[in-house]
Amino acid sequence: MKPDTQRCNCAENNISKTGYRALFLFFKLLEAARTRDEILELFSNDPLLKNDKSKDTVTITVNTLKNAGCIISRPNQRTKNKYVLKSHPFNLQFSVNNIYALQSLRESLITFEDLDLLIYLNNFYFKIAKLAPDEDTKNLLIYKHPLALINFDILNELIIYSKLKKQISICYDSPQNKKENLDFVPEYLTFENDKLYVWGYCKKYNNFAFLRVDKIKRVNCVQIFSNTCETVYKKPEAIVTYKLKGYSALMYTENNNETIMRADTDKGYCLTIKSRVVNKFNFFQKILSYGTDCVIVSPESIRQELLVHLNSIKTGYKNNEK
Repeated sequence: MKPDTQRCNCAENNISKTGYRALFLFFKLLEAARTRDEILELFSNDPLLKNDKSKDTVTITVNTLKNAGCIISRPNQRTKNKYVLKSHPFNLQFSVNNIYALQSLRESLITFEDLDLLIYLNNFYFKIAKLAPDEDTKNLLIYKHPLALINFDILNELIIYSKLKKQISICYDSPQNKKENLDFVPEYLTFENDKLYVWGYCKKYNNFAFLRVDKIKRVNCVQIFSNTCETVYKKPEAIVTYKLKGYSALMYTENNNETIMRADTDKGYCLTIKSRVVNKFNFFQKILSYGTDCVIVSPESIRQELLVHLNSIKTGYKNNEK
């Protein structure tokens, strides 16, 4: 029987058995180098190839792949008697600009705070990396991403329990207190300065806090509450009104915590914005990023607190003048 004319009749399709066998072996060699016996074992476990158990079949299939442009080393002691797929004509060709474009696309998702989309894109890049032409490109696609230092098992648990609002016990590697066990009720996850944080109620400090996800070493346990005995807490927050003008006002977009109260166009474009502030540190960072385009209107306590920070910065620069 000539292998190149073999046909396999299936219930719905007639396919070339030789072509199927070649593709089957190609993908198996992409995964790892294989001995002849390992290849025969793989053939025997496939419903279409289970009768292809001869050593000649392996040789013919390897030669078919070589004729298609694959470079496959012969089994020897150095390869532990395995066929090694060294290269093939189906490699993706990435230029440096292509890689930068892919990385920029992934990094840009941080500003959208769409965690599900970012995880989906990471998985897609991981698949692309399997076809990368070199190790540097492969490692860049797999490891250089915003979630690189995060344990995905822990991340999945945080996503689940933030939706359920269940109290969990976590081991947190705090910069001040080192490793400590905290009872924590996660609520949502956000990116701050390219780091992923989980926000929620911390029972130990009786406060609404945010923790870096990469610093969470494990989830110890989950407290299952009934509807009548769930932890009740109030988020410390402030309602702040500020004005934004110029280019900053033109580029401004509303979010869940802010509302545009008024838009004036008489003397240039100016917005009056009401903001619900849970974390003042992050709020002040945003306000300072607007520069002279932004002024806090109320409350006075927040205005004065920002002035204290500004004067502290000014003093720091004066003390370091040469």
